[in-house]
Amino acid sequence: MSELIQNQPVEPQELKLSSKQELFLDMALQGKNIFLSGKAGTGKSTVTKLAIEKLQKDGRKVVAIAPTGIAANNVGGQTIHSLFNIPPFGVMDFESCNFVRSEKRVLFDAIDTIFIDEVSMLRPDVLDAIHWTLRKNGCKGLSQKQVIFVGDLKQLPPILNDTTKARLYESYKGHTFSDALIFEKLTPEIIELDEILRQSDNDFINALNLCREGIKTEYFRQFVADAPNTGVILAPHNATVQAYNKASLAALPSKQLVFHAKIEGKLKADDFNLEAIVEVKDGAKVMYLCNSKDAPLFNGCLGDFVVKDDLNFIRVGEVEYPLEPVKFTKKEYVFNKTLDKLELQEVGSIEQIPIKLAYAMSIHKSQGLTFDEVTVDLKKPCFQAGQMYVALSRVRKPEGLRILI
Repeated sequence: MSELIQNQPVEPQELKLSSKQELFLDMALQGKNIFLSGKAGTGKSTVTKLAIEKLQKDGRKVVAIAPTGIAANNVGGQTIHSLFNIPPFGVMDFESCNFVRSEKRVLFDAIDTIFIDEVSMLRPDVLDAIHWTLRKNGCKGLSQKQVIFVGDLKQLPPILNDTTKARLYESYKGHTFSDALIFEKLTPEIIELDEILRQSDNDFINALNLCREGIKTEYFRQFVADAPNTGVILAPHNATVQAYNKASLAALPSKQLVFHAKIEGKLKADDFNLEAIVEVKDGAKVMYLCNSKDAPLFNGCLGDFVVKDDLNFIRVGEVEYPLEPVKFTKKEYVFNKTLDKLELQEVGSIEQIPIKLAYAMSIHKSQGLTFDEVTVDLKKPCFQAGQMYVALSRVRKPEGLRILI
C-alpha cells in the first residue's frame, strides 16, 4: 500500500508571499478575527495552511473546520457538523435543539482559534449553532475566541431548497454566514487577496473578474466549440457528469475492473472525494485523488488507467506509475491534557485505489482544483450562483478552455 501525504506543512522558505498574505499572517498571529477573501487562484488555501502551522508552533490550540468533508480534508481538519454535532441540514429551530455535548466540553473549552474554510457554503444558522454549542457547554463562545473565516462569497453558496431559503430569510437578512447574529459581534478584519496566481493572461483574468461579479462579457464566446477538448468536462448537473462517464467507459473495448473500498468506522467515501466502488477499464481517463510521496502525482492530476501483466498503473504523459490502494483516515479533534494541546485522533479509515473516472465531473466537486484543459458543458444551464465562475476559473490558460452550449 502506498503512502498518502495529506495536508503537508507549508515550508515558509518555499513561498514568496504577497504583501496581503504577509498582512494576513501578521494579524492572525496577533490574535485578530479575520475574513480572508479573494478570487479563485489567489493563494487562500496556501497561506491558510501556513497560518495554522505558525499558530500551532506559537502554542495556540487551533481547529480547522469546513462545511463539507472534502473541504475539511483539504485544510487538514474536521467537518463543522462532526466536531460540533450540528445536524447536516442546519438548525432552524434553536429552542428545540439540544446543544449540550458533555463529552466534548473539555475540548471546546481548550480551543483558542477556529479556522472556517469554504465559508461561501456556510449557512448563518450553522455559524450561530457553533456559538450556542460552545456557550451551552459552559465554554467561551465565538466572540471570546479567535475566528478566521476563509473563502470567496462569489463562489458556491450553501445548497438550499426554496423552503429552507425562505425560512432563513425570515430569521436572517440572507443565507450567507455573514448574516448570522453572532457575526456582528466578531467584527473580523477583511483581507482580500487580489493577486491571481493560477492564471497569468490579463484579458482572461479580467473576463473572469467580470464573471465573478455576474457581469456578462463577450470574451468567452470565442471558446464555444462543437466538441470537448482532451481535458476534463465540467457540468452543473450530476446527471450530465454520470452520462459522460458511463458512455465513455462503455465505449472502451477492454475488460471492466471493479475495486471495492475497505471502510472502517462511520465515514463516507464521498467525504474524501473517493468512490466506494471504482469501475474502470484499461485506457480509461482517470483523475488521481491524493498527493503521492512515491511519485510526482497530485490531487487532481489527470492520466490514463493502464493494465499490464495484471498490474495497474496511471499513465501521465509518457510515464506510467504503479497504482495501489491508499489508506485515507478520518480524524477528530481531542484535547490532550498531559501535553496541553489539541490533537487529531483517527476515528475511521477508508482504503481504496485513489482514482475516479475523469471524463467529466461536477462543478461543485471541481472547486479548489486546477487543470490545464477544461470543457464547460452548459447545454443544461447553471442553477446556482457562483457555478459559472468556479467552472471557468479552473483552467490555467485560456488556450485550454472550451465551452459547449
